[in-house]
Amino acid sequence: MEAYSTPPKKKGLSNGAKIGIGCGGLALLIVIGIVVAGMLLGGKLMEFGEESQKNPARATATSMVNLSFGAMEMVAEDDVNKRYTVKVTKTGDMTTIYWSEKSKTAKYVSGDFSAIPQETGVLSEPEAVPTP
Repeated sequence: MEAYSTPPKKKGLSNGAKIGIGCGGLALLIVIGIVVAGMLLGGKLMEFGEESQKNPARATATSMVNLSFGAMEMVAEDDVNKRYTVKVTKTGDMTTIYWSEKSKTAKYVSGDFSAIPQETGVLSEPEAVPTP
């Protein structure tokens, strides 16, 4: 009769423990990344939020240009009448974002300032703004 020996006891962590540690470490890295991004971008996000409330048309146009990574450029800005024209650099297509006093929203049309409908309440020329 042969004698069977007992297998040696395993040393180290089990597979479940290794997976748990790996997932916990990944979660910790994600949390650290979110905190660092919040610290670095928090001021910019606050500025953007304030700008969006003051002039939604400008915020929309600025976002289009900034998020296009060079594919768009701002070609005309009129802060008095809150209208901005953005051009796609490759095709030359233009889009104008303007503030409609009638509907109290930012709207857009294809083309430059001349494409804005007259019934929106947007003044046609910046000089036409009445002074108090």
